[in-house]
Amino acid sequence: MKNLFFLFLASVLILSIYCNTPAKVADNDLSRNTTIVQTQEVMPLPMGMSLFSMNLYKEISNLFKGRNVCLSPVSLNLAIGMVYSGARTITAQEMSAVLKFNPDLNAFRSEFRNYLNSLKFIGNDELVDFNLANRIFIEKTYDVLEQYRSDMNTYFDGAFEEVDFVQEADMVETYINNWVKLMTKDRILNLIPRGTLNAATSMVLVNALYIKAKWKLPFKNENTREKPFQVNQTEQISTKFMTQRQPNIKYAHLENADAIELDYTTDKLSLLIMLPKESTSENIHSLVPNSTEYLTILESLQPQKVYMEIPKFKIESSFSLVDILKEMGMRSAFAGADFSGISGRRDLFISAILQKVFFEVDEEGTEAAAATAIVMTRTAYVSDDRTEYKQFIANHPFIFILKENSNNTPLFIGQYVKP
Repeated sequence: MKNLFFLFLASVLILSIYCNTPAKVADNDLSRNTTIVQTQEVMPLPMGMSLFSMNLYKEISNLFKGRNVCLSPVSLNLAIGMVYSGARTITAQEMSAVLKFNPDLNAFRSEFRNYLNSLKFIGNDELVDFNLANRIFIEKTYDVLEQYRSDMNTYFDGAFEEVDFVQEADMVETYINNWVKLMTKDRILNLIPRGTLNAATSMVLVNALYIKAKWKLPFKNENTREKPFQVNQTEQISTKFMTQRQPNIKYAHLENADAIELDYTTDKLSLLIMLPKESTSENIHSLVPNSTEYLTILESLQPQKVYMEIPKFKIESSFSLVDILKEMGMRSAFAGADFSGISGRRDLFISAILQKVFFEVDEEGTEAAAATAIVMTRTAYVSDDRTEYKQFIANHPFIFILKENSNNTPLFIGQYVKP
């Protein structure tokens, strides 16, 4: 859309419970002071989220070799954090190890509240259109602990809404999809596929995030040029490149890559583009930075005169994340789970984790959208002076990270490999 740089995100996490004979849980197992056996270094929540984000995106990039793809790790984190708060025993231990969440659940909830507030603070900036929402759609006949309800309201902004999965699962699917569509301003459609929900569904936890922001230094339409993009050693495709030269762009020249950080009119967001020197559609998955490399890139950025050529692009991605998270070590959440901190019973498991993302870059900014849903189910069922400027010619596959600048956590991570 002209004159706009949009970003949309929505995530849905579906926990389903099938319980013929739910196991009874002792009262002391339900204490909200539960501390998980620590199996990894405890780190501040934003740092842990960044580490998990890069780990997860490496898995996604490897799975989508040679394809354009974009993920919203923060949407997943915001949705799955609500579930983690009710996890216990081995389920909580595995989630903590994979997601890098604090094993002390009280500390985690407090950190989560602070981080959520820092994200919501972005919405106070009149230079950005920002919407963030968590919603828990719960089967009207399913009882959850009052403490869990209180925690969701206090720490997660997780408003409960009673629905009828037992008799009207198809209608509820449509209702939730329409809510996501509204929260993301029509950019994410049909997040939950038809037939995903049924009478055994107990909860659907949804995160939706919408951002619209303009570049601080917009690209001029008249400077957009048709040029070749080198997909790999044998394939070139012509596409439209936005071009611009600026005297004060954050730029880093590293051993194996160059990087720039582009600002928006709001100082709360920015877009990092990493251009590996020898990237192709076949190897870009192996060049995704880990969290340490990501921080090194950020620390290396310095203001420079930069001439830029960046392709206009649009990416739409859809994920089912269950298998990926299982391979990363989060197994019991999907079978034999202990989410007794939610209901007081071990009768829930995650049956689906769904995400859709939309991300588009043009001369004035970016348009992006994402939604994440977690389904829980019951267990029974160019000029002469160009040489004066650093060159950043993104004419071969590159990686991009849209981040919030308070903690530098990635909101979106993607790769562009082919027009």
